[in-house]
Amino acid sequence: MAVNIGSLNKRISFLDYTETTNDEGFEINGWTKVATVWAAVKTLQGREYIAAATIQAERTTRFIIRYSKRMESVLNNKMRVKYHGREFEIKSIINDNEANVTFTIIGEEVDVK
Repeated sequence: MAVNIGSLNKRISFLDYTETTNDEGFEINGWTKVATVWAAVKTLQGREYIAAATIQAERTTRFIIRYSKRMESVLNNKMRVKYHGREFEIKSIINDNEANVTFTIIGEEVDVK
């Protein structure tokens, strides 16, 4: 997939869930930034549906980033993408056409209101 380098104009961060211990021996769990890269961001769909008597919203977004061996070794489906203060669960990571040029990451927004 050929991508116009100028379209990679949004900063996104990849977060990984970590469990660490502080100086007092207590466990601290949370999302930690692993990498920050330039990306093209495209909204795929937004929809609302009724579930359990409440309105549920769902937003799916596509992030396109440059391929790198580092990102290939770091990325996994248990991570999240952070963009403009919003977080997205990673649903899929695709090495476009297996060409080692770009990754397409599909994410679903967390805590949509």
